[in-house]
Amino acid sequence: MLRVKEVATRLKVHPATVYRWIKEGHLEAVRYGKPQVVGAATGGPGGAIRVPESALAVFSPPTEAEVA
Repeated sequence: MLRVKEVATRLKVHPATVYRWIKEGHLEAVRYGKPQVVGAATGGPGGAIRVPESALAVFSPPTEAEVA
């Protein structure tokens, strides 16, 4: 499992870009350490986001058409 910063370094992008890809569903990730409450905001403090190596191996950055 990789930290967001490690993924950003490998892909040569800013960590905020990695968070955006995760939020938009382009990149698989797992949150550890904070229980998920149905209906609660997911952007709050706590928990650690990790990206599986297998998800990074098959990932290709979204195209301009997918982003727009």
